[in-house]
Formats: sequence, C-alpha cells, structure tokens
Amino acid sequence: MEKRVLKDHTACALFNSRACAILNTRSCAECPLSRKDSDGDKPAIVQGFVDQFETLLPEGGVAPLFESETCTLCKTEPKGKRSCYAILDFGHEEPKELHARRLFHKKGVGFMMPLQFACCRKCRSRFLLASYLPLLVPTLLTALLIPFFVEPHLMQALRRVAAWLPLLLVVLTAGGGYLLGKLLQAKLKKRFETVMYFDLWQHPVTKSVLDKGWFPLFGEKQAQPIFSNKRIRYGIGTAPSEAYVRKIPENGESID
Repeated sequence: MEKRVLKDHTACALFNSRACAILNTRSCAECPLSRKDSDGDKPAIVQGFVDQFETLLPEGGVAPLFESETCTLCKTEPKGKRSCYAILDFGHEEPKELHARRLFHKKGVGFMMPLQFACCRKCRSRFLLASYLPLLVPTLLTALLIPFFVEPHLMQALRRVAAWLPLLLVVLTAGGGYLLGKLLQAKLKKRFETVMYFDLWQHPVTKSVLDKGWFPLFGEKQAQPIFSNKRIRYGIGTAPSEAYVRKIPENGESID
C-alpha cells in the first residue's frame, strides 16, 4: 500500500499533529504550508482552517463510509461485501479566506471533500442498470432495425412510399425506446429503493452533509456518482477516523 511521505518534520510546526493527519496530503510538498505563495499562511491559520473543517463534518464524520467492510448503500440485511466505492464530490463556501488564496482548491470554494460510499457488486449493478436504461433500450431497439434496412427489397418498398420513411422509423423507434427506458427506469428505481439507497441524496450521511452547507461540485443533486475500485486516499476529507482522535506516527508513515 502506498504510504505518505513526510519529510523535514522538525521544520514544520504542524508535524505529528491532528491537523497534519486530517489534511492527509500525500507528502509535505503538497501541504499548504509548503506552498511558495503561502508567506502569510502561518501554522495557526492553517490549524484554524482544519478546526473549522471539523465543525463542518456530520456527526461521526465521513470516514466510516469508506472504512466499512460492508456496503453502505444496502438497506436490508445481510449487507453485501464492499467491492468498490461510489464517489460524490462536494464543496463548501467556507472558509471564505481560502477563495482568494486557493490554499486547498479552486477559487470560489473553501473546502472540497469527496463522499466515498463503500458499495457492493449488487448495488453497483442495480445502479448502473437503471441509470443507463434510457440509453440502452433505444439503442437495442434501433439495432433490431438493421436487418430490415440491409434487405434491399424492403428498403426499396419503404422508399417508394416516401424517401424519408426509413429515417422516420429510426427516429420513432429511438424515441419510443427512450420513453420505454424511462418507464422501466422508474419502476426499477422504485423496486431498488426498497433494498438500497438508489438515490444517494437520500442517504443519511449525504443529508447531514447538505445540512452542514455542503453542495455538489458538479451539477445539481441529480449528479451521478463515479464508481471506482479504489478510494481516494489523499486530501482533506479522506483521512481515516483515527486521524481525528490521535497523532500520526513518529516515523512519518501512513496511518491508513
């Protein structure tokens, strides 16, 4: 497993502190205190930002989502074994001092944090199936027309009726398939919601995060999560639970 590389420990006022562990940078070079443009960013200020970040976390933090060995999207027991992560990115307008300084992220966003839901294979398959139905159904139905269109006699018959008739059939098939896919999607969503949090925005942790003033970085609440076999390991919001209660080891290795 890749380790954090922390060098020049004695030169940093935050080394071996909870703030260092919570910042969870890959190396000292990525820490905001190491930036060349951070002359006015004293350790106490960065410590204050970290303290403020902790107040913006929901009760229990977000680490339990990715630390769970079982699926955090399953509603029923037994919960599936974790096989991947469903990731949603959030931003917060606080602290406003970071907007201009860009110590952590882009202008206009104070903090950025990923929510990484431990997810099982079944929940991932359900989500992907229902999400792509409006595209899959019209694609499959349109593909079924190909054998008819490659038949010369049939195509000639259609064109004798109207030159644009083949194109109209394709449009009607694709449109009808899309509507059918949406209907099937609605039914599947309703069915899946009984066994999993298909709508991640209804997940208790997501609701708590939104109540704390966080907002989705990309799109509205309909934004789809990104599924990954590996979680994001570095950056604020990715530190394990123990980072919030104890210091990092003296040898500078990862606390993961």
